[in-house]
Amino acid sequence: MKASFLLSTAVLLTALSSCHKDDEEVIINEIHVDTTVVYSPSFIIEDLEEVTTDFRPAFLHKGDKVAICAISNSVSESEVSEGKETLKNWGLEVLEASNLYAQDTRYAGSLKERISGLQEMLDDESVRAIFFARGGYGAAQVLPFLDWEKFKKSPKWIIGYSDVTALHITLNNMGYETILGPMMKGFNKDSESVEMLKEILFGNLKEVSIAKNTNCIDGVATARLVGGNLSLLYALSGTAFDINTKNSILFIEDTGEANYSVDRMLLNLQQSGKLQEIKGVIVGEFIGGSQGSDLPLNEIFAKYFSPLNVPVFYGLPNGHDTKNYPIILGSKITLNIGEKAEIIYPQTAK
Repeated sequence: MKASFLLSTAVLLTALSSCHKDDEEVIINEIHVDTTVVYSPSFIIEDLEEVTTDFRPAFLHKGDKVAICAISNSVSESEVSEGKETLKNWGLEVLEASNLYAQDTRYAGSLKERISGLQEMLDDESVRAIFFARGGYGAAQVLPFLDWEKFKKSPKWIIGYSDVTALHITLNNMGYETILGPMMKGFNKDSESVEMLKEILFGNLKEVSIAKNTNCIDGVATARLVGGNLSLLYALSGTAFDINTKNSILFIEDTGEANYSVDRMLLNLQQSGKLQEIKGVIVGEFIGGSQGSDLPLNEIFAKYFSPLNVPVFYGLPNGHDTKNYPIILGSKITLNIGEKAEIIYPQTAK
């Protein structure tokens, strides 16, 4: 029985691995375990078709209508007032979802209220962009109930991060571009990030770059940018709203997650075959976590990303920290890691 188990386990490990490095092999109970194993794309996504469509909503102009919606945690009027005033100063007319200041336990209203509040703004063809009030939890709950037919006839920018990742994944899978960036709560906490968001929304696309650091991996890749909050990618894994990473560049960020939890979520992406489908990686802000007895985060990321032989942009200031450089998800970008780490949109390609 023991010999049979060891043999079947060894066969399983061999079948799962697609490449390995012999010099990093360890032996456990006579089973050869490759610590740099890279799993082949699994049956979960091996027949998944690459998203090749790229629908970009129209850029904004002064006088356009935009909306503020809330589909996650509740928010007070005072928490969005400063951001709302900034939008008005941009020359925009600001509408508010019917449930914006509602509260039902932790949520911005009941599920029905949150669905209705967002759906109304999605359906309104005069609304050119939707800014989300805040994150928290609840966005994934509304996904099965949303109707995108009128949105498709008049696409609009979806702007937010954290829990709003649920909407980003859904729309990016459908071929629509969205913006991962500041939300109304704390909208003005970093003026540079807000100005960058304004530039994008009004059609002035610029490259996004930082000084290269030792955790970056050199290389160049051009592909569709997808991703968002790692916890949401993990939560939607295996659902009808699972992220399509095929031939894409993956962005991840998170807050308040212990290092072992980050490892667990990356393991899920690896063992589902999603990491093997990507052409590059952008690691955003990971704050508020704890290391405990685990590896530091940079080593955890290296464990999963280094064997992929793709460029890695490490440390983009996007996420839950003070700075939140906005990026366009669903858009084809060039990831260039050389003298510096940079994201180049097609319009600004050199």
